[in-house]
Amino acid sequence: MVPRELPSDDVETVDLHGMTVEQALRRVAQALHTARVRRWTRLLVVTGAGWGNPDQKPILRPRVEAWLRGPEGRALGVKDVRRVHRDGALDVLLD
Repeated sequence: MVPRELPSDDVETVDLHGMTVEQALRRVAQALHTARVRRWTRLLVVTGAGWGNPDQKPILRPRVEAWLRGPEGRALGVKDVRRVHRDGALDVLLD
């Protein structure tokens, strides 16, 4: 498998480091709404790899990724989601 690089610097970014899952999902929903209004075609969602928690297991990324791929994300214009930067970020393609 070829490692995926981060998208170019002109992509808008949302950093979710330090947030709870609920805070992160709320922030992503806000960012997606802004993206629709501003007609962005991509959004980089930085979750971190998830190794900084006591259990050493990703928490944010799997929950945010599932939400983006689900009906909530689709309703807000999510077309596709790819893991990038060693699974520490999600490249979100928008309608």
